[in-house]
Amino acid sequence: PAMFQAMDQLGVAQYLTRLGLTLGEPGALEAGKNAWMQDPRWQVLRRLVEDTLVVNDPFELFVTHNLALDGMVFPLIYNHFIDEQLAVQGGTAVAMLTAFMPEWHTEANRWVDAVIKVAAAENADNQSLISGWFQRYADQAQAALAPVAEMALGAAGAEALLAVRETLNARARKAGLTL
Repeated sequence: PAMFQAMDQLGVAQYLTRLGLTLGEPGALEAGKNAWMQDPRWQVLRRLVEDTLVVNDPFELFVTHNLALDGMVFPLIYNHFIDEQLAVQGGTAVAMLTAFMPEWHTEANRWVDAVIKVAAAENADNQSLISGWFQRYADQAQAALAPVAEMALGAAGAEALLAVRETLNARARKAGLTL
């Protein structure tokens, strides 16, 4: 299942690349790469993502990416930015072309939450370890996404990010984690 999840994520990335090329020009990809590599607003998120490349424990990585990071990125970008802001400002084509992504994420969450719930219920040590991982990486993701939220949503970014985090915390508690 984790490999299917990874391939779905790869498909989303490829789709977004093709969408960017369709809506822009090939230079849009270079501009995006330059922003990722150099724009200070992206550097904390970039560092977090790069740091996860050397995480040895596969379950820690599962919690990091599938629960903490995706649990904040997908709602922030697809719900708050694309659906609530971009679509209202004439970006309905982007909203329609990416509508399946938050739907996929909602379905994937059911599997992720079930895995977390079973692992956390196994014993108190698991619950403590997984809860600690979640708290650490969710805190890091929230800090890393703060400049992105402000860039995308302006003054409403901080409030949207806080709402996303509160929803994610509730989801983690429901999966058996202690916060």
